[in-house]
Amino acid sequence: MRTDMLRTGLVAGAVFAFLFALNHFMPIHRDDYDYSMVWKTGVHLASFSDVCASGVQHYLLHGGRTVTVFCLQLFLWLGKTAFDITNALMFLALVVLVTMHARRALDFWKHPRLLAAAALLLWLSLPHFGEVAVWKSGSTVYLWSAVPAFFFLLPYNLALRALSEGRRVRRMWAVLPMFLLGILAGWSIENLAVTVVVTAFGASLYVRRRYGTSPAWMITGALGALTGLAGLVAAPGNYVRYDVQGAGKGILAHIGNQFAGQGEMLLYLLPVLLLILTAWRLYRQLSAGQPIERHGSLLLYAGKKYVVGFSTDGISIGTVTLVALISLLTLSYFTGGWVAGGIRDAIIGSVLTPLGFTKPKTIHLFTNLMNGFEEMAIYWFTVLLFYVRIKQKLGLTAAAVRAAAECVPARDVLRRHPAARYAAFLMALGICNNLVMLAAPTFPGRATFSSAAMFVTAALALLSDAPIRSALLPRAGSVLCAGACLLFAYTGTAALFITQEMHAADAARIAQIEETRARGETVVRFPRIERTNRALRHVYYEDWDNSVTKEGAMEYFGLTNVVVDGK
Repeated sequence: MRTDMLRTGLVAGAVFAFLFALNHFMPIHRDDYDYSMVWKTGVHLASFSDVCASGVQHYLLHGGRTVTVFCLQLFLWLGKTAFDITNALMFLALVVLVTMHARRALDFWKHPRLLAAAALLLWLSLPHFGEVAVWKSGSTVYLWSAVPAFFFLLPYNLALRALSEGRRVRRMWAVLPMFLLGILAGWSIENLAVTVVVTAFGASLYVRRRYGTSPAWMITGALGALTGLAGLVAAPGNYVRYDVQGAGKGILAHIGNQFAGQGEMLLYLLPVLLLILTAWRLYRQLSAGQPIERHGSLLLYAGKKYVVGFSTDGISIGTVTLVALISLLTLSYFTGGWVAGGIRDAIIGSVLTPLGFTKPKTIHLFTNLMNGFEEMAIYWFTVLLFYVRIKQKLGLTAAAVRAAAECVPARDVLRRHPAARYAAFLMALGICNNLVMLAAPTFPGRATFSSAAMFVTAALALLSDAPIRSALLPRAGSVLCAGACLLFAYTGTAALFITQEMHAADAARIAQIEETRARGETVVRFPRIERTNRALRHVYYEDWDNSVTKEGAMEYFGLTNVVVDGK
């Protein structure tokens, strides 16, 4: 027990230290300048009353995210260091909450490896991590909304498990706290708020129908969440903002947004989805027959016949191909990006130009997309490489998978394994959470934050299930560990290095502004930032010719123009 607690403490400390470093290097950026002033007044935040007054202005003119906006502006007033510490703690809180939801228990301190897996999967799988968990304006909206929502839903999750095991869950003292926490969870961000309300009422109704009564705290919590949602949706600023962003957009545009948002989330979730797929196949394998080891190969007994799996030391054509692609892309990445450049030019010349998509903005957006192609492709292929190796270790050949699928229908897997049912529910909840965004004028990748966290929770629930753990870890644990270390070393080191570069570049620009204003001038000219790498979007920084950064910074510093050379 003491050893586990010590390891858990070390994991938690490492997570906090890493996130604090990222936050420390992340500069004030983009919308942060707008929120450093009383909303739409140009007056710098100078007191707590300014923070409150700005919140009212924002509610009336821009949107209903009052809780998150209040937190953002409070910490922009208190100072960057206070925010850096608090934001790192918020991410650590999400890691702990996801672990507890995965286990449906509070004893996260007994499972340091699962806690580390939660931190790693959230790091890899949350779309646009730098934008939603490091950048101040983004993290307060997405990360700081998810934490109270996941905390609020935890008692419901624990209660459902307790009732299924015949234990009582009546806690009268929780009636008022759950109502207040429900308001906080419901007054968060639109899609997550709807999901929280539906889940809370759904759990209350399920308990009432199955067990005859619902604890009072379940009902008051659901009512609190509904109250918070009402406050969020009723904001006059929502309709002002929708008129600007959503005017003229039909249902087809909203459906198109779904394909874009859901698709982007699934790309980021590749390691999570492959873990879930592996667990699913192992469930079928275990249900079909007892796996045995013989002469370094895994044999599966299925339907009165043995299906021979991969040799644990075999090298497949897929492995060789993936290694070759990774090597080629890595060489290109460090020598000017000629692979991505060639693909970019070919698509522009043979696809976009013949179709008439030649507007400067279109070419600019496509070029920006291709700037991150190689680092993303290296990451995807590396994940696939380790997945192929895990399949080899587990004997999951195409023949073995087919044989198990023929013997064990999907419904039997769900019937026999509660963890599989729970994971399926979480994934369905994540998809539905995204579907709420049909009502929104836009659906950026960052809005899938909470849905991605639900998918991560599903994967962790499967990894913590005894049958999967006993089948996976002894044979493929070393491969999983090696893959995790390599992926984090790649993404984490790159993120720290690039964020530190952005920090230094931004600090030089702030110093230049101060010198310019000291001379009484109001026009500032910056050299262009050459580096465009963003470490799989773990780094979020846009140059100052971006309209949001430019206009907010001009108002904040009292400038009349900002010019970025070469753009």
